[in-house]
Amino acid sequence: MASPPPRPLGLEADRVRGAADFHEAYGRLVQPADGEDGDFEALVEAASAYRLAGQWRLLVERDAGIELLLHAASLFSRAGLTYGAYLAASLAPDMHRDRLGPWTERLLRTAGQRHGENELRVLLGLEEHRPDPILGHVQQQTYLLLACAGLASPGSARANELRSFATESPHLNGVVPVGSMAVPVRTFWGLALDMLSPRDGRAARAYAGTLAELSRAYARTVNLAMANTLTWSNAATPIDVVDLDLVGAMAMGVKHFGADRMRDLLSATRLPDVALVPLDLGMEVADWDLAPPDGPHPRRDGLRPQDAGLGVDDLPGPEDLPGPGDLPGPDDPPSPDDPRGPDLGGL
Repeated sequence: MASPPPRPLGLEADRVRGAADFHEAYGRLVQPADGEDGDFEALVEAASAYRLAGQWRLLVERDAGIELLLHAASLFSRAGLTYGAYLAASLAPDMHRDRLGPWTERLLRTAGQRHGENELRVLLGLEEHRPDPILGHVQQQTYLLLACAGLASPGSARANELRSFATESPHLNGVVPVGSMAVPVRTFWGLALDMLSPRDGRAARAYAGTLAELSRAYARTVNLAMANTLTWSNAATPIDVVDLDLVGAMAMGVKHFGADRMRDLLSATRLPDVALVPLDLGMEVADWDLAPPDGPHPRRDGLRPQDAGLGVDDLPGPEDLPGPGDLPGPDDPPSPDDPRGPDLGGL
């Protein structure tokens, strides 16, 4: 699917394609060879390049952009980073629904909330508990929670486990910045809880309200970047022109609450044209996953979870992953009145 860049951005299609080509070429240059995991830095550098290539390509060619982003997801996952799970679950949930169990287990195990035989074995000293150095970071927990929430069906056993985990976490009221717009972590945890709640009007309204606030923040960032006409017109601005956190959240919202409901709720917020860009892209991404073309899909057939390395449970164990220092988490406990605390959707 090819289309010119959204008009509010004022970018030339050739410039956008040039930026995408550049980042894709760099990703190919630094990516470890097939069958070689390489070191952590090389995987992340290649994944980041493909992520940038994909977000630019998404503006002009939806299918090609999604393919690049799914490749970035596979590389992030090979590096042990859960941002890969988030990209996979938000862009192509139907491809990765069988990963819900392993991803949820990894998340709950990190919090010490995994119940059953393994927990008993740890308590009896028959099995060593080794913390996950990646999920020691708030941001990585957040992306894995969003991935799981996007795949879980409200009311299911998995959804109930995830909801219990999220409501008992201090991150529910946390302010640690997450994503390219440095959004407080509690905003994303609120989105996850909305997806894990019954699919009623309250959850949908809360979800759409948060997306509207995020979209306004995106529009402010883009408008500031546009002030430098030289870097903007040459597709060289140092911001994420396509905010994938927002695109992915919109796609997940469409899958959970329905395209018509999300469209109606967001249209009532009277967002400026620039703010609608990532929401429109999220709608297109959801449509790609909901209505695949007839016949075999070149990326779906080539990037199954078992082929692309997207199975988090198949990644190296925590003892094999790099162990950067943990980020400090918030100390304030969740509100006793509202599990999500005050000002859930605020920025």
